Amino acid sequence: MRWIVSLFIALGAGFAVAAGSSSYKEGEATEALQPELRGGPYVHVGPSDVGVNIGPGVIAPFPTAAYSGPMTITSPTTIENVVINGCLRIESDDVTLRNVVIQCDSFYPVKATDHENARIEYSLVKCTTPTKVFRLIDYQDFVVHRTETRGCEDLFFLSGNNDGLEVTYSYMHSLTLTPESHADGFQFGVVPTSGSAVIRGNYFWANADGPKTDAIFAEGESHVQLLIEDNFFRVWGLRTIRCGGEGSSCTVRNNVYEQAYEDMYSLRYGKLLFSYLYGDGAHIASCNRLEDGTLLQEFQNGVDRFYGVDHKVSNCPPWPY
Repeated sequence: MRWIVSLFIALGAGFAVAAGSSSYKEGEATEALQPELRGGPYVHVGPSDVGVNIGPGVIAPFPTAAYSGPMTITSPTTIENVVINGCLRIESDDVTLRNVVIQCDSFYPVKATDHENARIEYSLVKCTTPTKVFRLIDYQDFVVHRTETRGCEDLFFLSGNNDGLEVTYSYMHSLTLTPESHADGFQFGVVPTSGSAVIRGNYFWANADGPKTDAIFAEGESHVQLLIEDNFFRVWGLRTIRCGGEGSSCTVRNNVYEQAYEDMYSLRYGKLLFSYLYGDGAHIASCNRLEDGTLLQEFQNGVDRFYGVDHKVSNCPPWPY
């Protein structure tokens, strides 16, 4: 299991590509320095960070040149500073997408299979159809960093071994839903899924009417270890974070939930839970707060809003951060 917890990225001038790889670059050269990255407990991005700290146009001019390379990537490469009109398939190790816009209105904007080490950063992925943004099948060390996703019905659908997934400081919002939707954030275990994931510093907002399940869930045939910290959750579905399955463990700490959670019957979802952690996994929930800084209350009107685990509220990081 790889726990990848680095909060800083070296983006040197020129962005070296692995030996023997190809590189596809169009438009302005990417600047050498990225914006200062401040991390830590409760620190997350938000809508106001678009174009400032996340998404395209931050570390280089907003891309306008059209990508003319292959839509199926079969060798190590760096693609940056372009608009990709279509659905990308990553079938190689060592692929980097940087300062790009991906526009796909079919299944799936990004699909990665059977390799390792892909990174999408300072980019925008968008679609207007009810599909998944990212489809991962046996792809290890897949990283989404400082990126905005807009539209689609689900965020991630995973199967096989996807160890080393990182989703950090990204803004994922404004789903495309229909009356038949059951919008998911991260889906682990619908089919056999294993590995680990770090989900840190993100802002999750469905921002759409229509049926929704949970922002993150690992159940069924999932054997995953999830670290879920420092994120901001707007109301998504009934249980927000659902973790169990055949052998999954979730650590849910230092997250911030929108103030609407204060009323557990808000937004027609009934008895909203902060998390639903069950099964034999070594689950932990600690120091999660509402956006006014109040530590989350586990029990309300006889409802355990951290089902299956005690929410620990001692020795928490200071607030405000």
